Amino acid sequence: MVNSNTALAPRVKHTSPIDGLDIYSLQTGIKEVVTYRGSFLGGSFFAKRNILIPEMTGAMLDLGTKKRDKFEIGEALESVGAKLGFSAGRYRVHFFGRCLKEDLSLVIELLAEQLKEPAFHQDDLKSIVQRRRAELKKQKEDTRTRAVEEFLRQLYPERHPNFIPSLDDKIVEIEKVTTEDLMSFHNDHYGLGSMNVSFVGDVDHRTVEQEVDRQFRGWKKTSLKTEQEVDLVAKTVNKAFFETVQVPDKTSADLVTGHGIGIHREHKDYYSVMMGHFILGGNFSARLMATVRDQEGLTYGIQSATGGVEEGNDGYWYIWGTFGPDVLETAKKSISRELCLWHEKGVTLGELTAKQSTITGTYKVGLDTTAGLATRILTTVERGKELSFMDEYPDIINNLTLDQVNAAIRSYCNPDNRITIVAGTVNNTN
Repeated sequence: MVNSNTALAPRVKHTSPIDGLDIYSLQTGIKEVVTYRGSFLGGSFFAKRNILIPEMTGAMLDLGTKKRDKFEIGEALESVGAKLGFSAGRYRVHFFGRCLKEDLSLVIELLAEQLKEPAFHQDDLKSIVQRRRAELKKQKEDTRTRAVEEFLRQLYPERHPNFIPSLDDKIVEIEKVTTEDLMSFHNDHYGLGSMNVSFVGDVDHRTVEQEVDRQFRGWKKTSLKTEQEVDLVAKTVNKAFFETVQVPDKTSADLVTGHGIGIHREHKDYYSVMMGHFILGGNFSARLMATVRDQEGLTYGIQSATGGVEEGNDGYWYIWGTFGPDVLETAKKSISRELCLWHEKGVTLGELTAKQSTITGTYKVGLDTTAGLATRILTTVERGKELSFMDEYPDIINNLTLDQVNAAIRSYCNPDNRITIVAGTVNNTN
């Protein structure tokens, strides 16, 4: 039960000084320093043709504006010891950093300038394309990346948000990105409408509100939404499917196995499903680590988890592990044994209680820093949750029953019908 004396949500101030922009602030005992996190819709989900255009747009936000070049911006931040960075993900463009309380007005000014008036210089784009191309080529040699990539490509249809383009396709597409593409994407997708910003530390909400209003008022508003096509769901896996992705000259192979769960993060059964997989393979004391790693010595790392459940998407469960090619077949059998035992017998009350303590403890530790608090506030509102959810989450986890978790394991996992992908220098065997 939430303790009203320690509850976080009532301490957070929330206002909307401009339509489409919400500000959240939390005053803490930290003196003179403010940490900030913010986001708005504009990620790769909204790419119409080239999946890399949103990513490149976000990557160039801190490389100069129509008023200042990247060196002037860097010097302005460095001179006051402030940090301000950007990243573009699947759905949102994120910005983040920290500064002294007295320099917050400058940071908000620079934030607005970089978001509203990026320069998109050709030379900077060329450098970013070269760096990103090298990263993509390096990822082609990473066996875990290749296994996950193929797993998701086999599980989801092409237009589904959880489907990912191949690395080869990305390498081709990166060469096609132009500054005109970035300008067009920015003009069509960047703006108010879905922006949330959280400030934590020695923060005065009224001052922040005034500065944000002054810098962002008049910026255009977008109508972006994350609704996906209702007919796009994970493929039904009616039998065991195996595939090998050959990656030359590797001394180990990565295995990914699993299937869709057909529900998203807000479904009533989701936390039960998540808990079941955390008990199976969520940390170093989970079942798979205790057996496949510690007892049998087949791997240095193995885990089980859920994924792809954001923004109403039907997600999936998966087991991942890395193995030497000589023990790969043994590892497959070991994973199947543990998976079937978990599915047939369920988990124990002792396991559930221990993992509830682990999850809630980790959650609370994450709120011990201003960065953790700012991130938690932001992710809560990004999900469309009330701020009270931050305080309710530990109770949601602790109130899960053994019957609920074991019923979810049986309902949302089929050990016999799953996709298994192995990436590495291995023989093509099942």
